[in-house]
Amino acid sequence: MSSQPTVGVIFKSYEPLSSIQRYAAQTEASGFSGGFWIAEAYHWFRKYGHEARGCFTTLAAASLATSRIPIGLGITSPYMRHPTIQASECNAIDELSGGRFIMGLGAGKVGTEYLDLDMKKYTPVKTHRESIEMIRGIASGKAFRYDGELFKCDMPAVDRAGRGLRTEIPIYIGATGPLMQKLAGKISDGLLLPGLTSPGFTRYARENCWAGAASVGRQLPDDFPVGGVILAACSKDRQKAKDATRSYTGTYVINKLRNIKNDVILSSSGLPDETWEPFRKAIAEGTEDHVTHLVTDEMQRAFTVISGTPDDCLEITQELLDAGLNLPLLEIVGASEEDNLESIRLFGEEVLPRLKLGA
Repeated sequence: MSSQPTVGVIFKSYEPLSSIQRYAAQTEASGFSGGFWIAEAYHWFRKYGHEARGCFTTLAAASLATSRIPIGLGITSPYMRHPTIQASECNAIDELSGGRFIMGLGAGKVGTEYLDLDMKKYTPVKTHRESIEMIRGIASGKAFRYDGELFKCDMPAVDRAGRGLRTEIPIYIGATGPLMQKLAGKISDGLLLPGLTSPGFTRYARENCWAGAASVGRQLPDDFPVGGVILAACSKDRQKAKDATRSYTGTYVINKLRNIKNDVILSSSGLPDETWEPFRKAIAEGTEDHVTHLVTDEMQRAFTVISGTPDDCLEITQELLDAGLNLPLLEIVGASEEDNLESIRLFGEEVLPRLKLGA
C-alpha cells in the first residue's frame, strides 16, 4: 500500500477537448496518483450552456495527454450502450492508455430519464450485474457466450494477452442507494460515490459495501477503492474559491431532490431537513436553475465541498480521508480554464504533500 493518500481529478465531458488535455497533463505533472477521470455529461447540461462530448472520445484525449497516471471513467450508464459496445470502448481506451484505464458504471439518472425503458425490468442491480459480467467476459479474450435476462451475446475468442492487451480491466460501480452499494461490495473492483459525498455518507456507503461483500463470502481489503466526486476549487483567494463552487453545489442539491431522490445524501450532511425547503420550493415553481443564492458557506462545508485556500482544502480533504473516502475525486470548477489549472497546481503543490492516510 502506498504511504500517500490517493487523490484524483475529475471533469465532466462538457469541457472543450483542448482544455481536457491541459487539465489531464497538469494532473499528471502535479502528482495526483489517483489519476484523471471523466464523468459523462448528457444533453441535459445544455441547460447551463454546456455542450456534451462522448465520454470515451474525451477519455481518449486525456489518455494522449498523459503517460503514467490512471485514466478513469466515473461514470457512464449501462443503459446508454449495449454491454458489447461498452466492452469495445473499454478495450480501446485501455489499449490507447497502455493499460491505465478504470471503467466506472452507474445508473446516470440525469441521462436516462428520457429513455423509454421499462425500469421494472431493467432494474439497476440486474442491469449493472449483467453488464459487468459481459464486459469482463469479453475483455478476457476467451470464447464467451452470455444468455442473461436482459442482455445476450456470443463472442468468439481472440488472443488479447498475446497482443499485449490486458484481459482484466478494473470496473467500479457508481452507487447512491444501499442495494447498489451492496452490489459494489459483491462484484466490483471499487465503489464510486456521487456529488455531495460527505463523511457521513461515506461511512454509510462503506457499511453497505462491506455488508454486500460479506453476504457472498468476499473479504474486501482495507484499501478497497472508495471514491467520491467532490466539488473543488483551490485559490489563495478564499472567497473566489467558495464562490466558484457555490452554483455547482446548488445544482447538485437540485439533482438529488428532483432526480436521485435519496434523502440519505442530504441528511448525512448533518443539516436539518428544513434546509432543503427553499430548494424544493424552487423546483415546484420552476426556478431550480437559479438557486445559487440559497447555497451558504455552512452548506458547502457540511458537504465537505473542497473550496478555499490550500489550508482550507487540506482540512476538508483530510476529513474525507479519515471517514474512509480513500479516493477523493476533485471535480474542479472555476470561472476559466486558468482558474481550473491553478486549482490543480495549488492542490498538487500545497495540499497533496501534507495529506495523511485516513485514520
